[in-house]
Amino acid sequence: MKKAEFRNRCKKMLNKKNSYLLSKKIEKELLEELSKKEYKNILLYVSMDNEVDTKKIIKVLKAKNKQIFVPFMQGLSFKMVKYSLPLKKKKFNIYEPKNKNKIKQKIDIAVVPIIGIDKNFKRVGFGKGMYDRFFDKLKYKPKIIFTQIYPCISYKNVTDKYDIKANFYITYNLVCKRRKNDYRSVSRLGCISHSRVFFS
Repeated sequence: MKKAEFRNRCKKMLNKKNSYLLSKKIEKELLEELSKKEYKNILLYVSMDNEVDTKKIIKVLKAKNKQIFVPFMQGLSFKMVKYSLPLKKKKFNIYEPKNKNKIKQKIDIAVVPIIGIDKNFKRVGFGKGMYDRFFDKLKYKPKIIFTQIYPCISYKNVTDKYDIKANFYITYNLVCKRRKNDYRSVSRLGCISHSRVFFS
């Protein structure tokens, strides 16, 4: 199966789900991880339909004095800006803060929405390549969490060399943690359970 075919299958599956109820379950898992002291500067996204809702997550983390940054589209990629209200609807129905200066501060962790994940713990995104270009330009490697409403996993390699890889994968019924320098596949790690799964 090619990436485009896998992406379309994942989209069809997601459109059949009650995204609100499933998103609330994921919200708890994300807040539990992101509230840890080691994460002070966090890159999140402003959620759209069929993505895990980040509004409450951002509000709670800001109350904990976390620095929250979000993508601001710029050409074929995006720059990182500090989250602030009001938000303005832009291209691809994405909401962004008003245009601000690019933030050069290092982030500790990034939460990235996905369409699916393949056997190598790599991201199948929305087809624009913005996240791949953004992380490729970073001179350091923050931790990355992939999140999606409903699990869509390919047990074959459908991604490209440039596609980013996650440290965590969180969906409504599944929490996976990839060990450092662990290149075993998702299927070998057992990432298909309908309950919480952690890998140490």
